[in-house]
Amino acid sequence: MQEKKRILVLGKRGGILQWYENLLAIQNQEASYQIEGFALNHNNIKERFLKKFLPNKDVYTANLLQKKIRKFQPDLILIADLFYFNDHLLKVLSDHPSKKAHWIGDFFDSRLTNSKDIINLYCFTDSSFIEDAQKLGLENTTYLPLAYNPDIFFESTLPKNDRLLFVGAWSPDRQELLEKIPLPMSIYGKGWDKLHKPNSSIHPHNIDLSEVADLYRQHKYVLNVINKKNIRQGMNMRCFEAPACGCILVSEYVKDLEFVFDVEQEIVCFSDPSELQFKLKHTIIDPALAMSKVQQSHTYKNRLEAIIDFLL
Repeated sequence: MQEKKRILVLGKRGGILQWYENLLAIQNQEASYQIEGFALNHNNIKERFLKKFLPNKDVYTANLLQKKIRKFQPDLILIADLFYFNDHLLKVLSDHPSKKAHWIGDFFDSRLTNSKDIINLYCFTDSSFIEDAQKLGLENTTYLPLAYNPDIFFESTLPKNDRLLFVGAWSPDRQELLEKIPLPMSIYGKGWDKLHKPNSSIHPHNIDLSEVADLYRQHKYVLNVINKKNIRQGMNMRCFEAPACGCILVSEYVKDLEFVFDVEQEIVCFSDPSELQFKLKHTIIDPALAMSKVQQSHTYKNRLEAIIDFLL
């Protein structure tokens, strides 16, 4: 019997994307991997408490990581999200012969090159980041978009509301865009009490991922607004999570959408939000097309398998 591949996920516990938690959840979906995690912010209440008072948190974290690696002996260390490693962490990572991949979903700078002799593969959720990396002298790169967790996001047979749904935190750019959409909407997220939109239902508070998934299952159309502060032309989680729930994705156009979807037949794309009333009324989309595609090819398990194929 072939020994299970041992995967150690490094990340941040409780992040907005739940990236770390979603990768650990693969353990429940795929028996051929042994997956464990190490959260760089804290792994338990004791660590969280001590890091508030210790004079050198970096050394403390590095020592904990070293113990974890020595005990687990991973074949692959997968770093999820953008981190610039201090010298203590770089030393720990360099001392172990396991393959190392760094999966990045945010704009980065030259500090990323500090790890270039340690990281075997840099994975970027935005295809344009590859050129940015090459300008810094990083050649071991690949495009790897975000994904979704099928334990949380899945289809329901319940009837769906036709009202356009948006879930996300308020920002000035997002408010400006939503004000231009000539449709009543349901809006969830912190800060949206600033928006006054006729005939719309506004819930100005954060909700957890399970509630987000429930809302997706209840709505036919889910709006996706690109966060230009983090990405240039990449896709966020919503691009996969909404179709997985049987919704029709209604997204601002970005180039990377075309790597995954037929933007004419499988989702609704727009460049001008004022187009949406016409587009939603006159575009015929079968949500089963995009749903089938993301279920087959765009889970976090699929992404891990792609990295393993590259490196192991």
